[in-house]
Amino acid sequence: MNEIFLTSSMTNAEIMGIKECFSPIIKEYKRGETITLNSYENDTIVIVTSGTAYLCTINSDDQRRIIEYYQSGNIFGKYFLPNAEEDLYYIIAKTNCTVNFISYKKLITCCKNNCEKHFALIDSLFKLNFKKSLLHINILGQRTIRNKLLFFFEHLKMQDNSNTFTLPMPFSDLADYLAVDRSAMMRELKKLNDEKIIKTKIRKITLL
Repeated sequence: MNEIFLTSSMTNAEIMGIKECFSPIIKEYKRGETITLNSYENDTIVIVTSGTAYLCTINSDDQRRIIEYYQSGNIFGKYFLPNAEEDLYYIIAKTNCTVNFISYKKLITCCKNNCEKHFALIDSLFKLNFKKSLLHINILGQRTIRNKLLFFFEHLKMQDNSNTFTLPMPFSDLADYLAVDRSAMMRELKKLNDEKIIKTKIRKITLL
């Protein structure tokens, strides 16, 4: 479970304390495997510790929608989803993944030691999930494909603190994440390259 805390200031002793609080069930999934059906009967919180996973659903036209993507340190569960009981959300491993399953009740219930580490982790995880969801809402709120792309690229630039970064997903999946037509998105990417606004090399993007 150490991977989730690599960017934090927690010591090894504190990390062991977190394990004692939650006693997570650790599982590994291969690329393409379904991690969980995130239905309203599922009361589990999942923390990704390695790899990339997608939260997906299918619309009325049987088209896949990527609602969110998750990487090391991200959390998901039914309590972070819209209250739409007719929709079935599922989590699929885009790459080989290692995840931690934690009972939601255990997450929100104070451990017997009433420890500050527990409170700090809950606060961090919920804030991170809120910011991630808000990012996607802001992306989808952009009026054009170009604006959606540039908004997302600016986020990745800030996240990596570099003008050059690697997309967290292939272009075909990026179109589903942005809720746009893939062909139209690829045409817009070509225009951005031709106008020397960006430079692409496979999944590596440079903002010029």
